[in-house]
Amino acid sequence: MTLLYPWVLSFLIPLYFYYKNDIKETQQKTKRQKNLLYLSLFFMLLALSRPVIINKPIEQKFDAQDYIIALDASFSMQADDLKPTRYEVAKKNIASLLRQLNQDRFSIFAFTSNAMLISPPTTDSTISMMALNSLAPKYILTKGTSLLSLFQSIAKTSYKQKNLIIFTDGGEDKDLASLVSICKKNSIIPYIVATGSNRGTTLKKGNKPILDNNENLVISRINPLLKSLAQECGGKYYELNSAGRDVAKEIINDLAKQDTTIQSSTKVLSYQELFVFPLSMAILSFFLSVTKLHQLFVFLPLLLMPYPVHATSLLDFYHYKKAQATYKQKHYTAAAQEFLKLSPSVESYYNSAVAYYKAKNYKKAVALFSQIHSPNPKLKQNIFYNLGNCAVALKKYSRAKQYYQKSLALGFDKDTFDNLMLLYKLGLQDEKKLAQILPKNSKQQKKQPKQKHTQKKNTNQSSASNSQQKASQKSSGSGKNSKKKRENQNLLHVKKKNKSKYKLGYRAYELINKGYTNEKHPW
Repeated sequence: MTLLYPWVLSFLIPLYFYYKNDIKETQQKTKRQKNLLYLSLFFMLLALSRPVIINKPIEQKFDAQDYIIALDASFSMQADDLKPTRYEVAKKNIASLLRQLNQDRFSIFAFTSNAMLISPPTTDSTISMMALNSLAPKYILTKGTSLLSLFQSIAKTSYKQKNLIIFTDGGEDKDLASLVSICKKNSIIPYIVATGSNRGTTLKKGNKPILDNNENLVISRINPLLKSLAQECGGKYYELNSAGRDVAKEIINDLAKQDTTIQSSTKVLSYQELFVFPLSMAILSFFLSVTKLHQLFVFLPLLLMPYPVHATSLLDFYHYKKAQATYKQKHYTAAAQEFLKLSPSVESYYNSAVAYYKAKNYKKAVALFSQIHSPNPKLKQNIFYNLGNCAVALKKYSRAKQYYQKSLALGFDKDTFDNLMLLYKLGLQDEKKLAQILPKNSKQQKKQPKQKHTQKKNTNQSSASNSQQKASQKSSGSGKNSKKKRENQNLLHVKKKNKSKYKLGYRAYELINKGYTNEKHPW
């Protein structure tokens, strides 16, 4: 993408300073309207700079003709018998030729006593006119006019048939034979436009007439040789003796009779305009600034969220606004329900899960956090951190450790690290249900009540075997060792019992609960 008029963006600098001063004095109620208005001006300037995408140049072939234009730039062309000067009238007619023959190829020469190419062969009439306008005759010091030097320069060109259009007053050339000879030898067909009046006029320099060596006035007239030269070389002769006359049409009609058509090609550039997009944004911003619809501008950050928004329902605005209001009022359950009424998305589930956590409904919070799937590593880190906090609240300490470890694997966070270290220091264990604590024999007794009689027999037999073992231990004389073993077993049993009955203090819970949810960047 490129800008065709990048200088337009320079107006953004004064606009910025004006906005900075203006916004300070603006009341809070109208500040949003002012911001939208300045935003509209910004997009308007961007549209005026014309952003475009440049397409590849396309080569176009067309039938064209080659012409050579020669303009006399000698001092005599500054005569004012044609207003304002002969030179200016001639240049005006050349411009008319270029406009009407805009598909043909032109070369432009300027000549005095020598000839100079000022515009090479081109079909771009704009470039030809720029070259012509860049020529300033007042800086040309030579005063003579030589048609012979012009024809010699034209003879060196590669054109097969050289259609030469000459705007001149003729100068002082008198050798007609040599001029006719060089034209016929090099296939030069002259279309001569005699620029000036037949009666002539005095030449002036600084409003003073120019005198020759004999103190006589220097008078410039049309050279009568020009008409004979055009006729003998197969060309045409025209008289531009009036400032209002346009000889371009006559020249074009005569040129059309010449069959010098060539196959030419040019490369054309095309643009894909993009100004429609900033212009649309400018109109929208202006419309919002002058109407009450600017109140809905608060929902624009939804479009800029780092997570994809899939809100397609028009009611999403209503539910989102209501959820925010209830959350601020600390009605967290109601806020969570309102967030779930939004179109299913990452942010709706995340907000609802945070609200349920605030409402101490940890199971629902875990269920919602577990449903969120996103490739964003920062979001994943926050989700695992919050899942760890929920697991601590539900006294699932081993699971909380796993969640904290997964969160730290995605990136270091001080709160997560402190919570994990605190869990390891306290050595907390998960609470076990009664069904998990009961031995397997008691479970089998509940499931199989019919086998009570057989189990009693088995227990009697086992007690008998135990009494026999005790009797054998006493008889073997190992009483002291057995006492020490029983004491060690009792100590271990007491330690395990005390460890299972250990309760977490209020201060420990307060440390773990500190900074549970990541609300540095709320939705």
